[in-house]
Amino acid sequence: MDPPSRAKFSDVGTFGFELEFLVYLSESNTKTREAIPSDQQALQEPYDSLNIGGGDHELHVKRLHHFGAEIAAKLTEAGIATAYKEKGHPKVDDAPKLNQEDARLGSFDEFCYSSYKKCTIVPEETMIWTDPNKNRMAVRPETEKGHFWLGFEFVSKVYQYRDLHSMKLQLETVCKELRANYSVSINAGKDSMHGSSRCSVHVHWGVSGKEYSLLSVKRILTLMWVTEDTLMGLHATWRRDAKKYSALLQQGTNMAADKVSNLPGWIDNLGKGDWSDEMEQNIPARVRDSLHENKPKVQWIWRAGTIDDLVMLVGEVNKSRRASVAITELLPADSDFTGKVRRSQLNTIEFRHMQGSLNPALVSAWIEVTASIMRRCIDMSAQDFTSFMEDISACVSNKNSSVQDLLDQLGIAPEIRSIFRSFDQKYLDKEADSRSSVFLPGL
Repeated sequence: MDPPSRAKFSDVGTFGFELEFLVYLSESNTKTREAIPSDQQALQEPYDSLNIGGGDHELHVKRLHHFGAEIAAKLTEAGIATAYKEKGHPKVDDAPKLNQEDARLGSFDEFCYSSYKKCTIVPEETMIWTDPNKNRMAVRPETEKGHFWLGFEFVSKVYQYRDLHSMKLQLETVCKELRANYSVSINAGKDSMHGSSRCSVHVHWGVSGKEYSLLSVKRILTLMWVTEDTLMGLHATWRRDAKKYSALLQQGTNMAADKVSNLPGWIDNLGKGDWSDEMEQNIPARVRDSLHENKPKVQWIWRAGTIDDLVMLVGEVNKSRRASVAITELLPADSDFTGKVRRSQLNTIEFRHMQGSLNPALVSAWIEVTASIMRRCIDMSAQDFTSFMEDISACVSNKNSSVQDLLDQLGIAPEIRSIFRSFDQKYLDKEADSRSSVFLPGL
């Protein structure tokens, strides 16, 4: 069975991305730390933070709002229209009414959610975290006396697929401005035992306000199930173990761990039906008959009869959070699924594999890889996709093949593949070393 007739992905695809980053700042009248590059400085608060009153949480929030607004203004001055928002996802009053067709479809690119009309800076609360109930810091990376870290996320506006080139130019401006004007890092000193102080990059793909077909989602999950382990060779080593918010499909998801309580009831009795015919038309035998922990888990993907089934399969194992390939935004905004934390339906598929980076060429290269994955899974006929998956499976199972060979099979251009050679895993691991704070010099 082929995908339903529709325009090519290059005509209807939409995307956005999120860059997490950390800023090192100082209290008023504090000497700048010598470890920071000479062309940067740790900006000081414009007031005496010690005299504000209140506890750690209140002070932290005030700092976030002040410097978040300042960073947004700086980017706007540089030509990237950016607003500061207290939350990175649509608020309840920002979302369309649930009885509207556009709300059901998500309409990521049609701006039914006004949050994505332009770029935003939002607080990133998972790296440096305060407990408002006890008014204290729960995760506080190490600093010298008189200094502090703040975590932010740059959330891009929505782009059309055809905007890839212009997006790259704007991304370059964003990275240059952040690195030139602030003491920025993608890790903040030593990791806390209770949380992460390292950053990541997330890429969302939509389809012009339309719902993804179930077939397309199954293809994407199957392709990533087969290739994900190899593709992680493009990213910092620590991302393989980032199981809380980006668990890899074959390592930290409900289907990987056989967590029966979180899985559909049919996993032990797949049976036969239209789903098996569709799988045989799209997936070669060597893939569909492969086993994971002695179970045919690729077949689980194809047995799924709804998006809800698929979300259960690829949810993170502890709380069914979003995993490395997140599809919870395909669920309705009012879904009661345990792992859905946003009251929105953006209708996007999110790739959460990449470590934090303010290297625009590297971020753009990863976006290109995800674009190629999406295009093939949505545009190819059943016959072409089967042949494609046969070649992909042969590549990843060949011990002499490398991640560069896989990129070639995915149709990634040589100039893009060369970027990943420049930013190899050794380089990325050094940049994300949690034992010390690595400040990023200007570009």
